[in-house]
Amino acid sequence: MSSESRFVENVIKNIMLQVHTNQPARVIKYFPDTKPPSADIEYLFMAKDKQGNLSKHAMVESVPVVRHVGPLVKGDVVWVEIAERAMDDFQKVPFDPGMRRMFNLNDGVITGVFDL
Repeated sequence: MSSESRFVENVIKNIMLQVHTNQPARVIKYFPDTKPPSADIEYLFMAKDKQGNLSKHAMVESVPVVRHVGPLVKGDVVWVEIAERAMDDFQKVPFDPGMRRMFNLNDGVITGVFDL
């Protein structure tokens, strides 16, 4: 493999590692009385830096929970889907998410609970 091919592969890999779509997480705290219900979560996939060191992601607060999921308790393992754009201004009518964030872990939505 040429050095140019390795370079392009590394660029693609680094970009893909920054795109978030779906991942498992653990519930830290559940807020059933918010509209919509929400939870503070900890993502379970660890991050790896360029030197190969593993670290936990920071806790993400106030992640919306979709209705069919039901009540959560601390320690539940949930499936989180990452929105394509920022969810800060999410509402019942179309809204402009702006270009603040794309595929960011702070824009997750809990869509399921694992029975482990």
